[in-house]
Amino acid sequence: MPLRTFNLTIDRLAYSPAGVGRVDGKVIFVPGTVPGDKVEVVLDQKRKSFALGHIVTLHKPSRQRRQPPCPYVSRCGGCPWQQVAYPVQLSAKEMLVHEHLRRIAKIPAPPVLPIIPAPDEWHYRHRIRLRTGKKGRLGFSPVHSHEVVEIESCVIAERDIEARLRDARAWLAAVQTPVSHVELVLSDSARPASKSVLIGEAVGVFQEDDDATCINFLHTYPQISGIIVSGQGWRRVWGDPTISFDLDSDGTALRVSRGSFTQVNLKGNRTLIATLLRLGDFCEEQRVIELYCGAGNLSLPIARRVQTLVGVEQDRDAIADARANAARLGQMNVRFLRASARTGIQRLLRNQAQAEVVVLDPPRAGALDVIDMLPRLGARKVVYVSCDPTTLARDLRRLEAHGYRLQVAQPIDLFPQTYHVETIAVSVLTC
Repeated sequence: MPLRTFNLTIDRLAYSPAGVGRVDGKVIFVPGTVPGDKVEVVLDQKRKSFALGHIVTLHKPSRQRRQPPCPYVSRCGGCPWQQVAYPVQLSAKEMLVHEHLRRIAKIPAPPVLPIIPAPDEWHYRHRIRLRTGKKGRLGFSPVHSHEVVEIESCVIAERDIEARLRDARAWLAAVQTPVSHVELVLSDSARPASKSVLIGEAVGVFQEDDDATCINFLHTYPQISGIIVSGQGWRRVWGDPTISFDLDSDGTALRVSRGSFTQVNLKGNRTLIATLLRLGDFCEEQRVIELYCGAGNLSLPIARRVQTLVGVEQDRDAIADARANAARLGQMNVRFLRASARTGIQRLLRNQAQAEVVVLDPPRAGALDVIDMLPRLGARKVVYVSCDPTTLARDLRRLEAHGYRLQVAQPIDLFPQTYHVETIAVSVLTC
């Protein structure tokens, strides 16, 4: 029996890989589409209020559609908006932030500023994480798939990262320890003598012969400055795994030496920091508490402008890097606590700590577990840096229940060709 198909026009992009159209009032999500596309679609999954489908025929392409430059785009799944002209991507992300704040946060007229574009649309990632496959294959895996799409290049990775793919394959072929993922991380290309670090995620035990293998590899491939391999309960390090990148135009550098999280877009990260400092309006009389502070990416620039800053982070390696960076830069007004955000607040409150400003930079899951505790810190202002508009909107709604009103939301594009968007939201206590 032939499958039933539907004709529809795509009217917008969703916070997902898909465009959105409607049939008889029902929302249909169709991956690989562009606003303005007229398509014939077959449905794959049906739900009560929406359905998922795929294109059978592209009857009339949108004027905003373009040819993706990546040969793997149809299989990789990593850059699902490549076919969308960049100005349309930006407009869609700005609207998504606006709509999430209106619908989830229940803010009738969200104060959303025009989105800030990425400095570079292509070749912006200084780190990529690849999956290994049989016979030394190395590539990306589509969502909900175990397939490894082997790649020779990546249009959103910095060009020096692309050049290191051959080195990563050579290392993977040489080691005996089973490795499931390989991450390539590049120091800031704007800094002299930029080097790369190779990070392996192992399954099982470390094979001792690989100690000599990794030492020899670093001698043979001097462009790789360090190797980190981790498994359950163990980690080995060879060479110098330090990655350095500038936080501002003055050349203040952050050093990460333990494989800690860093923003993937280093030029965009400098835009993020500059925007945060401007919107946060930090001043030297303020005490600041930053939750989910990582290795100090935001902490150290903020600390230069305020009286004191306490950063809270549960990752042991990130805290070690943060402390080392503060000491190297001579920032004596900074203190870092190793704890979860919730435990960190509890410890600070036991010591009667207070702050004029709280900064949040949580993972995609958001900060719901600490929102209700924030008023006890006495902060008049909460500056929230979010990588997920859904959890941001949820948390801002909870903040508003405590009297914090959203003053401004600034979307920033750090992830071109994807639906992800960074947002800085500033909420001020009004009661």
